[in-house]
Amino acid sequence: MCSYSYSPEMEVSPASVVTRPGFLESQRQSIKLPIAFLLGAIFGLSSPGFDFSRLAFIGLVPLLILTRACTTPLQAGLTGLVFGTGYYAIALSFFTGLLPLQWLGVNDIFGYQVVLLTWIVESLHCAVLVGIFSLLVYCLPLRPGFLPNHRRPFYPYLIAVPAIWVFIAWVIAPSPLFMGTPLSQLAYSQWRNTAFIQMASVGGSGLIDFVIVLVNAAITLLIVEFTPFVRKLGDRTDQLNSQLGACVDLGIVSLIVFGALSWGTHQIASTEEQVRPEKAARLNPQTPPVPVAILQGNVSIEEERFKTMSAEEFSGRYNELAQNNGASIMVLPEGVVTPGQMAQGGLLSKISNLSSNQRKEIIYGAVQPMADGYINCAKLLSPFHYKENAYVKQRLVPFGESIPLNLLYQRIPEDLRNKIPASKEQFLAAHKSQLIHSGWGKIGVAICNEAIYPGLIAEEVREGASLIVVLANLGWFHNSSLNKQFLACAILRAVENRRFLILSTNSGISSVIDPCGVVVSKSLSLKRGILLDTVQFIYSKTPYSRLRWL
Repeated sequence: MCSYSYSPEMEVSPASVVTRPGFLESQRQSIKLPIAFLLGAIFGLSSPGFDFSRLAFIGLVPLLILTRACTTPLQAGLTGLVFGTGYYAIALSFFTGLLPLQWLGVNDIFGYQVVLLTWIVESLHCAVLVGIFSLLVYCLPLRPGFLPNHRRPFYPYLIAVPAIWVFIAWVIAPSPLFMGTPLSQLAYSQWRNTAFIQMASVGGSGLIDFVIVLVNAAITLLIVEFTPFVRKLGDRTDQLNSQLGACVDLGIVSLIVFGALSWGTHQIASTEEQVRPEKAARLNPQTPPVPVAILQGNVSIEEERFKTMSAEEFSGRYNELAQNNGASIMVLPEGVVTPGQMAQGGLLSKISNLSSNQRKEIIYGAVQPMADGYINCAKLLSPFHYKENAYVKQRLVPFGESIPLNLLYQRIPEDLRNKIPASKEQFLAAHKSQLIHSGWGKIGVAICNEAIYPGLIAEEVREGASLIVVLANLGWFHNSSLNKQFLACAILRAVENRRFLILSTNSGISSVIDPCGVVVSKSLSLKRGILLDTVQFIYSKTPYSRLRWL
């Protein structure tokens, strides 16, 4: 017979399922929120115009750590909102370039108030997305590493965090529901890192964002595991030691970045060899180099609105630039042909005669009156007289060309409301893209803010566009950082679709960008002149331009 004995002294140590809180979790929000704003502002220096692109790979780390240090969903969302406000306060600082607002009939004192309010409101508006990001990262059950857990509903940190960011930045931000004008995504910070951005031809700019956030997430895991700042994320699915696993994760991410750079370098060398003018015609007779001229008239917003320059002087300036430049295609910026310039003897008649007499193709931006409003369009003058010779803008600028929320609009004081451009000139939008048919091939067009929507241009490429032309008038913002941000957007659109891109602006920066995103030539800001170069009409498609869902 077996006997069992029971010892009342036996003790069992309870195993806690909650990781030990870190140092930052015990700190007050009144201390952490100002730090979040400051670190967000530093992160904002990675945006184009400030040339601190490497900050993009580490600037998101403080937000991820501060989010981990939150104790409630409200704290997480507020932390992201404050961090995002700091980021966008720097990234959107080009709003200060609107000053002075005398061209809107606003005096200097009131103008400063209007610009400051606009800057703050738009920074908060965009920061809402960062707040949503922080809230989702806080609420989702996450575990370190790349591998999901099939037994329990845990998501891998290094996949979930970048995926959330990309979804918010490239699906929600550009949507009409959010009234988004997505200018400051992380991908644009790498506009000078030509080898790195080549992956956009495979997965678009969203893939660049994914890799940048992946690097930030891997660095965050390393800090979490080796410091007492915040609580740990728990056990890994791959059963590695947490600290060793964090080192392995960072090593894998480093290899991914190195692989992207190596592949990008190879792609640049391969593409550049094919588009060199001296070899292009021999390698592919269908894509010969075509001489182009971009006319930059540098008419300031004050000259335009105050009418200090007569219609004759305006048309004469561009007509002078258009003479004897040896180009087969000439490109003029957005809105250069106004209703006044459509009259006999205006700019339109002068460039029409030039196109007919010298057999040149001329693409120009026009503001054309219709029965129930205006259209912002691009048109082609060609000796070949193709029917497909016009493009009408699809995405209108909020408050510049359209009123996005009438309820909000009605709450604006009447005196100020009457000064908003959209109050006087209601624009109509096209419902689908239209290609311009040149004698050299089909051209896809984007006007002003449309250059920041990758889907619009990719759709044109799918429909057969073999050259991309972007027309803009950035004179509203004078010589602000918007010039470089706009150039960065154009570079990414060229890489995504492997197309030559012509960027024509009224006051600079105008440029010719090759299919690898290399700025072949560019103009100076606030200067008048002609930019001469060559482009090619390319017919192959990238994986990105083929995939409609991207």
